[in-house]
Amino acid sequence: MRLGALFLTGAALAAATPQLPPAAALGAQSHPRLPWEQASPLAWQAEPWAPPADVPGVPAASQGPMTVHLSGDGTLRVSDARGLILLQAGLPGRPLRAWRDGGVPLASAWGVWGFPTDSPLTQGLGGLRWAADDFRPFLRGLLWVLEDGEGFLTVVHPATARVVHLPLPPGRDLRIRFLPDRLEVAAGDVEKGAPRQWSIPWMGLLPRLAALGPHAEAPKLGTALAPFPKD
Repeated sequence: MRLGALFLTGAALAAATPQLPPAAALGAQSHPRLPWEQASPLAWQAEPWAPPADVPGVPAASQGPMTVHLSGDGTLRVSDARGLILLQAGLPGRPLRAWRDGGVPLASAWGVWGFPTDSPLTQGLGGLRWAADDFRPFLRGLLWVLEDGEGFLTVVHPATARVVHLPLPPGRDLRIRFLPDRLEVAAGDVEKGAPRQWSIPWMGLLPRLAALGPHAEAPKLGTALAPFPKD
């Protein structure tokens, strides 16, 4: 009798335990979308493959009091001249290659670098010359990082402590070139019949780069004692 009572009690407890429906169970296991997972594809244009060549007229590297720390595991930290941390984030993967400004290659994909506070993008899109023959000088003050999965090119703007992730075309062993009028990507390994080289004009990247500029502050709300607050 005692054994039968135990079976009945166990069955009653199991029936009383709420069961999650399949959708709810899947939702409980899902995670918030990461910043690079929210990035929409770019309009890369396939073009005939050409052997690698030297990039003409690479602009000079900038300097400044903003400090960027990038570790080998992809941890990113941006600090100001006082040492105050303005941004701490992670990359989609470990850094594989890195460039600064308008395409100046860095000797190592991780390290510590200084950046200016007065880059063109600190003025928003108004600080850029849209019709310039060489757009690269207007990319001063940016850090570009290719991660080891080669799926994204992360762009960091230390002056505003903002980051965007640019989805790259498919392929492995990617070669990235900063040309006067466009950003070019070539792959060393692709599926049979797939393009090996793509590009996108700098103008096509401006909507993404605009997110690196300063964001307008929300207006101050009034109170009963000060219905029209002053700046």
